[in-house]
Amino acid sequence: MRIGIDARFLTHPQMGGFKTYTENLVAALANIDTDNEYVLYLDRSPSEQTKLSASSNFIYRIVPGMLPVLGMPWREQVGLSHQIMRDKLDLFHAPSLTAPLRLTCPLVVTIHDMIWYFPEKFSNSKSRSVQRKMMEWYYRLVPQFAIRHAAAILTVSQAAKESITQQFGLPVEKLFVTHEAASQVYGPVKDPQQIKAIRHKYKLTFEFILAIGSADPRKNISTLVQAYALLPPDLQKRYKLVIVWTHHFLTTKLAKQIEKLKLTNNVQFLKQVSNEDLVLLYNAASLFAFPSRYEGFGLPLLEAMACGVPVIASNNSSIPEIVGDAGLLVETENVETLASTMVQVLTDETTQRQLIQKGFERAASFSWEKCAYQTVAVYKQALLI
Repeated sequence: MRIGIDARFLTHPQMGGFKTYTENLVAALANIDTDNEYVLYLDRSPSEQTKLSASSNFIYRIVPGMLPVLGMPWREQVGLSHQIMRDKLDLFHAPSLTAPLRLTCPLVVTIHDMIWYFPEKFSNSKSRSVQRKMMEWYYRLVPQFAIRHAAAILTVSQAAKESITQQFGLPVEKLFVTHEAASQVYGPVKDPQQIKAIRHKYKLTFEFILAIGSADPRKNISTLVQAYALLPPDLQKRYKLVIVWTHHFLTTKLAKQIEKLKLTNNVQFLKQVSNEDLVLLYNAASLFAFPSRYEGFGLPLLEAMACGVPVIASNNSSIPEIVGDAGLLVETENVETLASTMVQVLTDETTQRQLIQKGFERAASFSWEKCAYQTVAVYKQALLI
């Protein structure tokens, strides 16, 4: 087969979900598949940091898409469509929600979750600029077309599959679950000097509870702060709350909440944290708290478990599916239960040891190689539909 993949997130600077998925899937495909030819479509020239496979069956095309406002849609619907036609693909995979609407070959699309379908529920801004409205329209309408016209749909959890099936009334045999996994860089750090260095870099002179916030309010960091405020004074004195921010949008509002709760000296924000530093922060943490209101997968859970830190998370969406019995699950908005569960983990060494061991085992049960094998199997099936 000659398989095309929209790999724009390999060269796109935006970190997070789509980039993580694309980088790891492409790397795993290069490791396990030497039979098929892959054409990867980038949106700009690669930099030194771009992770490109050197496998002989991987070739790269640059289809630019960096113009303001209409750059990405124009690239996807015009430039990419024309290049795909010229390349005579057998199949095209769109791994990042949207896809070209006119294709001369079967389409496989990855739908990671249903957040895009409910912008009014998950919107992180009240801005009504023309640019924002146009992109919201594009990211809501184009995936619906892709879902209905794709030969096969990949998603990353059974929970996401059920949501997609329920919303669009699709036959279940058209949807395939291929779980993500923690990247191999996430694991125990044996060298204590590295942990010491990361503590020095971020001025972490204390034990701490780790969390990850973003521009999306569904990460529910506000509830975590309220729960932390309920911890006994001796635990607050011993354990600070450290929040890694992938975007600064909600930090100002949360800082006001922290000040109101008189926790300013107990909560620390970390910004612009690299993946390499995040590995060390997981290793240095005493607890990882993940109170999200909704996740298509919840990759930080596996990353934390792979690094040997106990996990507490919400009991909604895909989270129980990913965590299994390797973490403690709580009701999403129940501040008191979250607080008492944090106390349990921080004060009970037996619970800590059990969660750490189960976490290692759980994280190891997911792999990008398994995801890649399953993805290739879907490619083959899509050609038969």
